[in-house]
Amino acid sequence: MRSIGLALLAPTLVLACASAQRPAPSQPAPRFLRVAEGTTLRTRADDSAPGVTVAGGSTFRRVRARGEWVEVETLAGSRQCVPVLRTPRGMRLRFFVRASSVGPVLASSMSASGPQGSLAIEPGVAVREGAELVHAGLRLTLASAPTTAMDHPAPQTLRVEPSAERLAPGTRAVLPEGASVEVGRDVPVYVRSRRATGDGARVTVATPCVRFEAVVPEGAVLPALDLDMEDRGDEPTGARWVVSAGARLRWADGSPAGRAATATRLTDEGRVSEGARCFRVPLRTVGGAPGVAAVETEVCAAETDVARVE
Repeated sequence: MRSIGLALLAPTLVLACASAQRPAPSQPAPRFLRVAEGTTLRTRADDSAPGVTVAGGSTFRRVRARGEWVEVETLAGSRQCVPVLRTPRGMRLRFFVRASSVGPVLASSMSASGPQGSLAIEPGVAVREGAELVHAGLRLTLASAPTTAMDHPAPQTLRVEPSAERLAPGTRAVLPEGASVEVGRDVPVYVRSRRATGDGARVTVATPCVRFEAVVPEGAVLPALDLDMEDRGDEPTGARWVVSAGARLRWADGSPAGRAATATRLTDEGRVSEGARCFRVPLRTVGGAPGVAAVETEVCAAETDVARVE
C-alpha cells in the first residue's frame, strides 16, 4: 500500500515543482500615442459626451481600442517625444479620442553619421508630412519618408538641462544622408558644445529625443538669456483638499474617469454631488511651446476618499 501511495504522490510533486518554477506571466510593455492638435478628449466613446479640447498635440498611454475610439490615460514621470498633458500630481485621468485623431510618429529609432556630422532620433517623434519630423523646436527633413506608426514604445529620452547658449531661430544645417534641420521660434534649442571651424561653428545639440552634430553659420549661436527650467510638477500651494491614494475617480456625468495613483492635493473648494465631491482641475501641456493656457475639467471622488487639508 505504501508503494502505491508514493507512486500516486510522485506525479503530484512533479506538477507542483513545475508550477513553482514556471515564471509568472509578464505584463506587456506600455504603448503610447500622440493625439493631434485641437483634439477633443471625451469622457465616453461618444461624440455627444462632455469633453475638453487640447490646443497642442499631446502624448498619452494607450489603454485599449474600441472600434473607432481609443481609450487613453494621462502620464506622469514618463518622458516622451511629444508634449504631455499634466494633471494634478497623482491623478491618472482616462479619456476617449477618435482613432482619426491619433497622429503618426516615428516607429523606431534611427541614426546616421557622415562628414556633415551625426543624427539620432527616438521613436515617438511627430511626423508631419512625408519626410518632415517636428520635435522640441526643431523641424527635421529626411531624404525619404521614414516608417511611421500610430503608437510606439517608450523612447530612450535624455534629461536635457538649459545651457548658456542656444541656436538662433531660423538656423539651418545640413545633416548626414541628405537630412537637414531648421530651428523654430517657439522653443529654445540649447547648444551643448561648439567649436569654431572655417565655415562657422560645429555644434552638438541634444533635445529629449533628437541629438545631432552639425556645422551652423557664424553668428547662429546666441547667448541663452532665459534659462527655462523643466516643469517638475510641484505640489500646488494653498491646497484645500486631498484625494486619498487609490481612490476611483469619475466624471461629473458619472462615467469612470481613472484613479488617484497617489494622494492628490487640490486647491479648488469643490462641490458636493450625490455622495461625491467634484473639483475643477487644470490640465497643462508640458514640454511644448510656452504660453499655452491650461484648460480645466471637473473630476469627482467619493466623499469617503476626500479629506480637508489641515
